[in-house]
Amino acid sequence: MAAIVHRCTCTHLDHVHATHPTKDDTRPCTMSGCPCPDSAPAAPELIPTWAAASPFATALPDPAVLEPGTADGFGRLCDCEDCWSLYDTTGGQAA
Repeated sequence: MAAIVHRCTCTHLDHVHATHPTKDDTRPCTMSGCPCPDSAPAAPELIPTWAAASPFATALPDPAVLEPGTADGFGRLCDCEDCWSLYDTTGGQAA
């Protein structure tokens, strides 16, 4: 599978930033040692995820793209207009 995500300027995916804003209305990065004080997401990008037929099988890329707004291992995926536009561009299939 593939997922459409935003990457922060700290290079980490946006979903690793605090889920809810702090009292200062910021979403700091939760990755150990990252000094990023607030999420600053860039344009959406398509990243691969991997699946295996069984726990002992070799993981292989799945060409399907997860629909924006669905929940998966990343939590709930963003469903902003830019994410939907990228999804529409892919036709729901990763290259």
